[in-house]
Amino acid sequence: MRKLHGCLFLFVVSFFGSTLFGQTVDTSILGSVTDPQGSVIPDATVVVHAEATGQEKTVKTTGDGQYRVQYLVPGLYTVTVNAAGFAPATRSGIQLALSQQIHLDVAMSVSGTQQTVEVNAAVPLLQSENASLGATVDTNRTVNLPLNGRKFNDLAVLTPGVRISNPDNHSSSTAGSTIASNSGRGDWGAVQVDGVVMTNTRSAYVNNYPSVDAIEEFRVQTGNFSAEYGFSAGTNINVQLKSGTNSFHGSAFEFIRNDAVDARNYYRKAPLKKNALKQNQFGATLGGPIFRNKTFFFASYEGLRSIAEIPALSKVLTPAERNGDFSAFAGQLRNPYTGGTYANNQIPVNPVSKNIIDTYMPLPNGSFAGGQNYSGVSIGNQSNNQYIGRVDHRFNDHNSIFIHYIYSHRDFPDTDLNPNFRYTGTYPMHNAALQYIHVFSPSLVNEVRAGVNLEHVKQLSVRTGTDFTIESLGINGFLVGGPNGRPLTRNEEGFPLLSISNYLGMGDSRAASNLDYSRTFMVADNITYTKGKHTLLFGADIRKVAGNATTNNTPFGQQSFTGDLTNYAPADFMLGVPRTSVTPEGVPITAARQWRTAEYFQDNYRVNDKLTLNLGIRYEIYAPPVDLNNVSRTLDFGQNPPVLTPAPGQRLNDVWSITYKDIAPRLGFAYSATPTTVIRGGYGITYYGGQFDNINIMQLNPPTAGSLTITNPTLNPVATIETPVPAALYPNPPFFNVVTMPADRRRPDVMIQTWNATVEQQFGKAVLTTSYVGTKGSDLDTSIQYFNSPLPGPGAIQARRPYNTFARIRALDFTGASNYNALQEHFEWRVNTRSNITVSYVWSHMFDNQGNSTNTGGCTCQDVRNPHEWASGTADQRHNLVVAYVYRLPDFAKSKLAGLGANGWTLNGLITLASGSPVNVTQSTDSQNVDNPWQRPTLTGVNPYITNKSATNGWYTRNAFALSGFAFGNTPRNYLVGPGTKTVNVSVMKNFAMPYADSHNLQVRFEAFNALNTPQFSNPNSSYSPTNSSFGQISSTKINNRELQLAVKYLF
Repeated sequence: MRKLHGCLFLFVVSFFGSTLFGQTVDTSILGSVTDPQGSVIPDATVVVHAEATGQEKTVKTTGDGQYRVQYLVPGLYTVTVNAAGFAPATRSGIQLALSQQIHLDVAMSVSGTQQTVEVNAAVPLLQSENASLGATVDTNRTVNLPLNGRKFNDLAVLTPGVRISNPDNHSSSTAGSTIASNSGRGDWGAVQVDGVVMTNTRSAYVNNYPSVDAIEEFRVQTGNFSAEYGFSAGTNINVQLKSGTNSFHGSAFEFIRNDAVDARNYYRKAPLKKNALKQNQFGATLGGPIFRNKTFFFASYEGLRSIAEIPALSKVLTPAERNGDFSAFAGQLRNPYTGGTYANNQIPVNPVSKNIIDTYMPLPNGSFAGGQNYSGVSIGNQSNNQYIGRVDHRFNDHNSIFIHYIYSHRDFPDTDLNPNFRYTGTYPMHNAALQYIHVFSPSLVNEVRAGVNLEHVKQLSVRTGTDFTIESLGINGFLVGGPNGRPLTRNEEGFPLLSISNYLGMGDSRAASNLDYSRTFMVADNITYTKGKHTLLFGADIRKVAGNATTNNTPFGQQSFTGDLTNYAPADFMLGVPRTSVTPEGVPITAARQWRTAEYFQDNYRVNDKLTLNLGIRYEIYAPPVDLNNVSRTLDFGQNPPVLTPAPGQRLNDVWSITYKDIAPRLGFAYSATPTTVIRGGYGITYYGGQFDNINIMQLNPPTAGSLTITNPTLNPVATIETPVPAALYPNPPFFNVVTMPADRRRPDVMIQTWNATVEQQFGKAVLTTSYVGTKGSDLDTSIQYFNSPLPGPGAIQARRPYNTFARIRALDFTGASNYNALQEHFEWRVNTRSNITVSYVWSHMFDNQGNSTNTGGCTCQDVRNPHEWASGTADQRHNLVVAYVYRLPDFAKSKLAGLGANGWTLNGLITLASGSPVNVTQSTDSQNVDNPWQRPTLTGVNPYITNKSATNGWYTRNAFALSGFAFGNTPRNYLVGPGTKTVNVSVMKNFAMPYADSHNLQVRFEAFNALNTPQFSNPNSSYSPTNSSFGQISSTKINNRELQLAVKYLF
């Protein structure tokens, strides 16, 4: 609680110091004022009136007749112009979107010819003031389009080039969505709500999604944006929360999901049970005035209650097998101690194994296909509550503020398929923002923004923090790093993974890495000065980023029973002889702290009525993070052999060398060739300093962590279930798996260069935008997980490793590259104020030379000495088409009675057609003898694609490949392509007008996701071996088959 108070104190203090977005500098109305002959009129008074709040802003035209009104909020506006000797001119019905710059020229009439010139202005559709790439999703689409899970950022796909990961998760969810565009990775993006960051410091996830009913609109920018935006190397999203108005408005709603009306998953044929889901999302919003034209409030609540059950079949040991009777086993059990056999397959039972199996593995409950004898369900529940409050206040014409606070709390208890392994899950999240705007004069405005984002996820085994210990199972000497290591603490204890090949697992598997306390504090200041044709922006953004997190793979250790000792895995377990043992890594916590600063300058130079130049520059510094818990270590390659540094318990100073080269120019132009044609283009650089996973994984080194693998001999085994790491098998010195920075500690920030050439053409109420977009990525981060792999060849792997005093070395690497070229089309038809159609299409090709980031698996290179292998990137997708529509049907009936059934209908849809993504073929057999699972087979010259490929026939053939032997395979990285995606989501809504008020409506809506019930197949199995019959086969789907949702909303 004291930490929270400290955060709020910093937030309040920063209000008096200095920001980015309740009202934004790039949300503006600008133009020129001229007389009937077209000459400019200086010193004319321009008043911009907000229809919803009654608030006004007044400016004077400059000497060349130009005006610009900035820091506006999205909404409906009226512009009135007065000038001596001319009749007042009024332009009404101006709908301004987030980050939109509306160009509105006003031609005055001579006084006396007319009293007032009033025009209902057509909504400007062309982007004629800047070269940025992106699109705005307004509230009409946000609240009406069908959204599975009601996550606003799923609609970012309406913007060309955007990709979403993890768009909907009904199970235990600690990993939110990430958003990427063009060649960018998901963890490079930035998402702000009212100008304050809302992404996790560890992996750029968005978890604290504002309710879609609380969002006014959001803008997705994919490149060439203004210099004020940064701390990302890809997509930038700005979310604008709703605010109160002079009239009360709000809603109440409930969305209901039930698996009873959902289609069966393609791979769960009857009589298998369907996946179960019972879900309710409900809430309410209310906004209105506190003091008319002065102070406004908006409040929102949304709750979610979800029960998700995934049925599955497995195998468990029978009562006879638990007592050593394996006479039902068709094979012959081998005695690993003598090399002989067990008569009638009767074996002595290890008492520790007996106690564990009887206590922690359920008994058979049926007889099912494939020899399965156990049917169960894994359960993922969620209970979420989110509260949003926002207050806007205008002191006077010169001073205004807003403040928002978002609090979410998520509970997600889970149960494995084995019901003896359960987990607690809590996830409180806070986001607060404050913006203060002071108008020194119509030409000089200062904006100060401060904010904080806090997230604290904790998923633990129900045993953690109790009196449970691994020793209580009868397992001894299972210490971090082996028998000479440290014991697990009370808060690190959990059930080790006990893996019996092809049988139901035992162990706390889900609580490996879900401890994360993420905090970001920020303060920013923008000064905007308008001088003649120039609009100048000077600003700074300072952020303190903190994250306490763990990263591990086997926190409680693991023993694997494979059947290599007795010829049958369950017999290995009951005899108590594992094939391998992996020592516990524990749950070390890295307390990372980092400062990030940026200074920027932007000049939007309106050369004339046709041409605007955008000239900006930004300078960022990402200071090297500091680990306050002193658990981070790295290899010192200056010594032979390398050693871990610093000494245990000491701080690793200068984790990596700081770079002072993050200079980011932003250049662009917009040229209005005709009133209906705009030509735009731009070039810009963005940088990304990395999430904290790059430092978090450096905790995986001894003595704090560090795993060690022990292999039991198949004849005369020494390791047992009660003594998994015996001294006789413990190497001296031990060969630990470790993590390291590059030898030179050089860590440049990711740099993305983006350029575009764009033509916009307006056709009445529609606009077609055609863009060529190119990007080039440099210094991309990854990790080479098998950096210590030897060259292919015979002999013991450990002796042949480059650094043979260590086992696997996971080396961070910052030398990756990428490039991307695309034709992007965006069509938007605003049919009327309640109907619109959006079409987005991309034809592109993306290359990279390494693969994934550190957070998503690392480099997929088979030759770690040459990790730069150009190929189609993992995120490459050649074609992507998205169609969205919101169409309000005309009111067919004139009478109220007939209108109850015939009027008030709206049809909505979201259609996606996309080509497949690359598939990387690996070989599951280590024929190269290098300890690298990314090794690839050799091509035989046969076409790898099966004729008439399908989910039934398979996708690829094994005949196209052969094991590579003691050589690197010649199959290229990302050689094949998987199935594409074809989804249709639709909804039908009916509004019933309430008899007591025209502005009150009861809405009933029916939604169908994957409405055509088309299976969306995942990529095929790509792990090759000559005997793997599953290779090239598809066994799962990307999303579920058809799902239905019913909703009721009350709107006023």
